[in-house]
Amino acid sequence: MTAQDTDDITPPRDPAAFGRRRPGLGVAAIAALCVICVLLGFVGARVTRLLDGDRDQPAPQPAAGQVTAAEPSPPVPYSPPLAGQAPAPVAATGANEAIEARLAQLEASQRRTLGAAGAALAASALADAAQTSQPFEAELSAVERVLPLSADARALRPLAATGVPSRAVLADEFSAVAARASVEARAPGESAGLLDRFLYSLSAVVTVRRVGSTAGNGPDALLARAEGQVAEGDLAGALATLKGLPPRSAQALDGWRARARQRLALDQAVSTIRAQALAELAATDGVRP
Repeated sequence: MTAQDTDDITPPRDPAAFGRRRPGLGVAAIAALCVICVLLGFVGARVTRLLDGDRDQPAPQPAAGQVTAAEPSPPVPYSPPLAGQAPAPVAATGANEAIEARLAQLEASQRRTLGAAGAALAASALADAAQTSQPFEAELSAVERVLPLSADARALRPLAATGVPSRAVLADEFSAVAARASVEARAPGESAGLLDRFLYSLSAVVTVRRVGSTAGNGPDALLARAEGQVAEGDLAGALATLKGLPPRSAQALDGWRARARQRLALDQAVSTIRAQALAELAATDGVRP
């Protein structure tokens, strides 16, 4: 036996070397990991089959009478019109057409009301201007713009530039023209004597006329009645009374009677224009859309 062999059978001096060796943990860990992987694979396959089954089932249909929210339709892409091409008109719905018709009706009614109100104001202004002796061209032009078909307005055009004497002016003028008419009523005839001619010449300087008495049909009585009617504003009555005067006396009143007739014609035409304008205004107010 050699020395080397003796060393191989020599027991170790460390007491820990005499303990039992424990088996290693490497094999057990690998086995547990394999079991866990198998379990995870089984569970994953189960979950995958459940999910695939849910997708294959049809979507639940809504119950009868149940309203579901409609899916929004996809937006229509906007295509700009080509150069020189007008955009296509959008068809109006029934509600839009009804609203547009209502608005058009209201606008037409408003225009009629405003036009009638303007005509009434213009006629009122013409009536105020025509009461004076001044020209009334501007007021008549305003009436002609709002009432272009009025024959009464056209008839006043010759009088508008100069105006027509007012009733007050005609009343002031009547006393002087009546005095001349009274003188002409006493004019001697061709067979009159010298005294009658002298008195007639004297009456041209000093006029003597009875103004208080209206009885009878003599020239002074007729002139007195006519003067009272003119003072009261009754021009038509005064003209009717003056028709009873003798020719020479009536001739002295020709100028005054012509102006009085113009005043009557002017007042009548203005009254008709104003009544027409007020009637149109009342008609627009009574007929509402």
